Amino acid sequence: MNKKYVAIFVVILVVIVALISSNKNDQQRNLIASGHPSWAPIMYEQDDKIVGAGPEIISKVFGDLGIKVDALYEGSWDVVQQKARDGTVDVLVAAYKTAERETYMDYSIPYTIDPVVLVVKKGKAFTYNAWDDLISKKGVVTTGDSYGQEFDNFIKEKLNPVKVVTPDEAFALLNKGDVDYFVYALYSAQNFISQNKLTDQVEIIPKFLSSENFYLTISKKSPFVNRMPEINTLLKKYSDDGTIDQIIKKYSASTTSVSL
Repeated sequence: MNKKYVAIFVVILVVIVALISSNKNDQQRNLIASGHPSWAPIMYEQDDKIVGAGPEIISKVFGDLGIKVDALYEGSWDVVQQKARDGTVDVLVAAYKTAERETYMDYSIPYTIDPVVLVVKKGKAFTYNAWDDLISKKGVVTTGDSYGQEFDNFIKEKLNPVKVVTPDEAFALLNKGDVDYFVYALYSAQNFISQNKLTDQVEIIPKFLSSENFYLTISKKSPFVNRMPEINTLLKKYSDDGTIDQIIKKYSASTTSVSL
């Protein structure tokens, strides 16, 4: 064989081996997971970690695959999503599905449902039957959050809510009377109200705004993205045998629920 072609073949072989070795080493490292810092009981920040039902579920799933998970607090939800986009974060422990997010993350099968509600100032509840009832009201949402693709589109087309970074800011606006409602997940709202002793200051409108699926997502730039078929198999197994429900109930029981 011509020496020139031999040299080219050797170079190609070295590159292939290096790529295989690099990918293997990547998958041997701990998986970096993160999530929303204020979305209890599914995910929330505690001591620079993201804890809750979501991190425990994904740690169990990836543990079955021999992969250790580091569930880290990586900043606000906006920042966390950006880190999933660039591959700094491998996995989001829970996320709603949107067209924009699907451009940079792969989605698992859904593993739980998360109702979305309207929180209002105590005594200021209004009649709510459909989204159009919100057009004449002033609302507040948290930056980077989705409330389901359809309602996200409705917000862009029909509403002009105030945007804040944290639920604390949103509740402060409610209490001052600067906004009429805050869009938040039901269980997270109940947890926040209970933990901050706000039952005499705010209330939740009983009718759900929407009910959205929660999914595990993996960055398209993560070396673990090819494990999704195995992940889905395990998520279905733990959904069918009640393991996921038990984990969620455990974290839900750690707080006092606020009745609708």
